[in-house]
Amino acid sequence: MSGSFQDSAGLHLTADQICERAGISRRMYFNAMKVRRNGCDELFSLVRDGTVSMDLALLVAQFNHKSQLLILAEFPDMNPRDRTGFVRRVKLAHEQEQANAQLR
Repeated sequence: MSGSFQDSAGLHLTADQICERAGISRRMYFNAMKVRRNGCDELFSLVRDGTVSMDLALLVAQFNHKSQLLILAEFPDMNPRDRTGFVRRVKLAHEQEQANAQLR
């Protein structure tokens, strides 16, 4: 018999098999898993719907869930390019606040 029950049921697939079936690269698969693991549900939904790019989602996923929700609340009034700049500015401000707190 060429395939097992598990193969036919879609269980225990490797990352390569999942990527091949979904038509995506390994990098995209592992980035999606990182966003799923670190991102809030709303962020993952926006990526799945194609509203937010994977690169932007990876930036947003670096924040805690509460901060992610605050960031996402600003997105509806922004175009995609403005969103990326906004998240980068928020990240920079956050890093500066952390550095200042360490100096105190």
